[in-house]
Amino acid sequence: MFRYVGPESLDRAQWDALITTAPNGLIYALSWYLDIVSPGWAALVKHDARGRYVAALPLPVQRRFGFRYLKQPLFAQQLGLFSLVESTPADWAEISQLLQREFRFITRYSFNTDNPALSGAATAWTGFETTTFHTYYLSLNLPHNQLVAAYKPNRRWRLNQARRRQLSLEPGHDIDQLLRIFDENTAPNIYGIIGEEYEYRLLRALYAEAQQQEMAQLWQARTAADEVVAMIMLFEFNGRLTYIFNASTEAGKAAGAISLLLDEVFRQYATRPICFDFEAPEVASIAHFYGSFGSTETPFLSITLNRLPWPLRQLKAARTALLRAWR
Repeated sequence: MFRYVGPESLDRAQWDALITTAPNGLIYALSWYLDIVSPGWAALVKHDARGRYVAALPLPVQRRFGFRYLKQPLFAQQLGLFSLVESTPADWAEISQLLQREFRFITRYSFNTDNPALSGAATAWTGFETTTFHTYYLSLNLPHNQLVAAYKPNRRWRLNQARRRQLSLEPGHDIDQLLRIFDENTAPNIYGIIGEEYEYRLLRALYAEAQQQEMAQLWQARTAADEVVAMIMLFEFNGRLTYIFNASTEAGKAAGAISLLLDEVFRQYATRPICFDFEAPEVASIAHFYGSFGSTETPFLSITLNRLPWPLRQLKAARTALLRAWR
């Protein structure tokens, strides 16, 4: 049986052992990662007869107005169930019941692409609103020339054009430079970016800890004039290379620098049993770009729940309406 475990009672050594050993373990679910993106997180945990964690669901708990609710953390696209054994419909029914018992409000909670929540287990989510999101995966376990052959023709053409710019593609080390490029060139076009007080602070903390764990890398594109025009941040864990963040100057965009950096990473990892996760947002133009590298669109389920008392429900609806009108 699963049981709710608060942050004060979690066995972190067992937790990280489970996430590391589980076939679908994701970097987002490691304890240090959750500590950064969702301080005070809790979990649903299942033990074996010896008291060992064999399955678990991280819960990004938030608190407001005196009650607890769930909110999918920034920079953690997928959470869901991580297990050493195959889950059953009974497991999913129990998880659904526990979530409804423990929380009256879930703004959004996303399962991972290896959870069977989109198939027979979907009946467990009666009472929830469900949405299907997608990411894009690319297996790098092929020679680079075969990876390139699977690119869409237009992507190969654009890469050939970009190579004529003779950019230097190399590992980077300056997280401040990555954030500065993003802040100057991309952030002004995105509604709601707070910057140093939130998103950039999280990215700095994640990069610092992932670097300490030897799971992080930066790549940069540099011109002959020594100007860095694009950078990408990647996290590697459990056979998966996740595309966490990127930034490009206007010159970098014109030169196709991000395409070149991605292709160079694929060249470096070619023939290795690594899955590249583009961590795609639900933006058609970006999804088209990621799909042009021959990647596979892969679905995952997201749930929401609203059983707030009527006055709070009305306040929430009014706030949402005001935000939409302001936008």
